Amino acid sequence: MTTLSATERWLDERLIEAPPELAMDVRTLVRAAGEDSQDESGDAIANLLAQAGLSGLDEIVEGREGRESALRLLAADAALTLAFEAAAELDGDVQALCTRLGPRGELGDRLDRETRPGGGG
Repeated sequence: MTTLSATERWLDERLIEAPPELAMDVRTLVRAAGEDSQDESGDAIANLLAQAGLSGLDEIVEGREGRESALRLLAADAALTLAFEAAAELDGDVQALCTRLGPRGELGDRLDRETRPGGGG
């Protein structure tokens, strides 16, 4: 029997009512985002979910197309939303997460790269 990571256990409670395809894609992003552990802190879970969401957005920008693209965009959005939920609910540092991801953080950097002449989009 496989032991679920802290993030997977936390996610299971939140994805129970999500459409099965979306829940599976969120889980796929989380597993692909990197090493997960049994660390149940809000920051650890939020950081892994944020990385999963950012990776999903990167896939969209890099040219994933069709229905698969729409599902991946929804999953990336869900992962980012859940990152903030985890940080808030589990006493993580929500402000630090906002700063890291916000318009002057990783999401802003990605937008700048895409809108710059010669950028990816």
